[in-house]
Amino acid sequence: VAITPEGKRAVSISYEKTLKLWDLETGMELATLTGHSGEVNAVAITPDGKRAVSASDDTTLKLWDLETGMELATLTGHSDDV
Repeated sequence: VAITPEGKRAVSISYEKTLKLWDLETGMELATLTGHSGEVNAVAITPDGKRAVSASDDTTLKLWDLETGMELATLTGHSDDV
């Protein structure tokens, strides 16, 4: 789990190949981010709180827009789990 810098949202990761964006004030799920084909192992949020980077068993990193829930980029180059 990673918390946005302002402390109002969280991003959780899962072995079900997804990330979830949460509103910490209401406890409501805001979005499910899909795109990885393997288990998601790690997540980090940018200092401005607008983007997240996830790492997966599918050997990729993905860059996400936390405002829209859209995948912005897939970073490749690893030959094993990230």
